[in-house]
Amino acid sequence: MQLDENETEGLDIPTRKVGMIEKRMVQVADLFSGTLLMALVGLLVLSILSRDVIRFPIPWLEEIATLITIYAVAFASIGAWSRGAHIAVELLPMAIKGVWNRRYAVFLQILSIAFLVLAAWGAAEMMQRSANNRTTALSMSFSIYYGGLLLAFAGMVLASVLQLITEFFGNSAEEE
Repeated sequence: MQLDENETEGLDIPTRKVGMIEKRMVQVADLFSGTLLMALVGLLVLSILSRDVIRFPIPWLEEIATLITIYAVAFASIGAWSRGAHIAVELLPMAIKGVWNRRYAVFLQILSIAFLVLAAWGAAEMMQRSANNRTTALSMSFSIYYGGLLLAFAGMVLASVLQLITEFFGNSAEEE
């Protein structure tokens, strides 16, 4: 599964160096999330076949499906955050014009980074606290599940930092 250049050209991501890094990050995140989604569908089909057709249920499939779901959502959230495809209320930005709109965007980006860093920190804390807690069937550490949350929040922090760098340093490059 590979994304074509035509599929990513419509993204609202700049094409400068920082924008290219962000664009590649979105492509990789989309590739992983799509692959994991296909793997999840395969596991669910296998689970249904083993339980209902063969009459031999495989108990650990549910744990693997949960793990795959967490990481698929993590990668998809990084792509959605980078594209600005998440749910946002845009009443205030529409009312603000001129230089204040740019200042508001920078403030909002900094506020988002602060929130996402705190969320990533919380996920890291939960990874540490749940290191000795194990799942039932496979005896996997719950830290692996929280690792998906940490991955999602860290990826969104990286995307926000790249967008902030673009906001500060990219405008002069666009005008040239």
